[in-house]
Amino acid sequence: MLTLMRHGEAGWDAPTDESRVLTAHGIAFIQHVVAENAALFGGVKRILVSPYLRTQQTVNTILAELAHQPEVITDDRWTPESDISSAIASLEAHWCEGLLVVTHQPLVGNLVSYLLEGDKLHPEPLLPAHFATLTMEWPAAALAQRVSI
Repeated sequence: MLTLMRHGEAGWDAPTDESRVLTAHGIAFIQHVVAENAALFGGVKRILVSPYLRTQQTVNTILAELAHQPEVITDDRWTPESDISSAIASLEAHWCEGLLVVTHQPLVGNLVSYLLEGDKLHPEPLLPAHFATLTMEWPAAALAQRVSI
């Protein structure tokens, strides 16, 4: 199972996009999402995360809520401007059951569409700290089925 998650709500008062920090509301909502989906997050074995501060903070907030500590891999292929082929290469390199990716729009929305439909024509409109869970044998175009949103 693959869970693709957008980072929590971040403020805009930072000198760069990379250094934007989560808001208090963003942190609280991530905690709520993890608590409401305890079985899903309890099954996470590995986390891929963008190097941007808000995604790193999202992962740290998730980890603080878990009874176990999954492997965390920071990967530059998960930044907002990354393309789908780079994201797929990262998934292939780190593929496992119970994989969580914490990343950004528009990449996450485009990737959900690509994995489900084989194209980016209908990107998933994931809000901050929302996620899509998909099942597939291998990460490739139109091979996924939706488990939850």
